[in-house]
Amino acid sequence: MSKQALAPGELLAAMAGGDQRALDVLYREWSRKVRVFAHAKLLYSGLDADAVAGEVTVDVFHDLWRDPLRYDGRVEFATWLLTLTRNKAIDQIRRHGKRRSIEEQLDEDGDQEEGVEEDAAPDPLALHEHAQRRTAVQRCLQRLRNPLQRESLTLWALEDLSVLDIARIQDAPEGTVKTRLFHGRLNLRQCMERWFAQEGGRHG
Repeated sequence: MSKQALAPGELLAAMAGGDQRALDVLYREWSRKVRVFAHAKLLYSGLDADAVAGEVTVDVFHDLWRDPLRYDGRVEFATWLLTLTRNKAIDQIRRHGKRRSIEEQLDEDGDQEEGVEEDAAPDPLALHEHAQRRTAVQRCLQRLRNPLQRESLTLWALEDLSVLDIARIQDAPEGTVKTRLFHGRLNLRQCMERWFAQEGGRHG
C-alpha cells in the first residue's frame, strides 16, 4: 500500500519508526490547511502574517516529527492538528509582544453594523471565473475585524469542520460558535453585497 493511501494515524505510526517518507506525505496532505489557518489567525496581529504562518507551519510539522505519537486519536486528526496550529500561532503573537486580547479588539459576539472594512469589496474583475470568486470570498473573509468570527468561518467554510470540532479547537461552547458563525456570515455577506453594488454601478 502506498504511503498516500494511509490514514494520518498510520502515517504518524510510521514516523515514530523513523520513516521520513511518511512525514513528507503528511506534509503534502496537510501543510496547506495548516498554513491557511495560521495565516487567518495572524491577520491584524501586527506581524507579517505570510512569513509567520510559514514559521508556524514548519514548527507544527517539526513537533509532529519529534513526537508523532502525541496524537492519541480521541478526536479527528484535522481537529487536533488545527488546535495545535492555533496554539502555535498564539504563541508567536505573544512571543512578539503584540498580542491583543479578543475582548479588546471587539466584543466577540457583537452584532455591529460594520463587520468588515468599507473598502473590503474586491475588484469585480477578480470574480469573472469561479476560482477567482473563491479568492474574492477569501479576501472578504480576511477583512473581518472580529478574529473569532474570521477563525470560525475559516474552519467551517474552508476546512469543512463541524460546529463541534470548531468548538473543540476554540475551547468554546457550541452555542457560542454558532453565534460567531451567524454574525460572521452576516458580515461576510455585507462585504459581498457591497461588491455587487459596485458591480451594478459600473454596468448601470
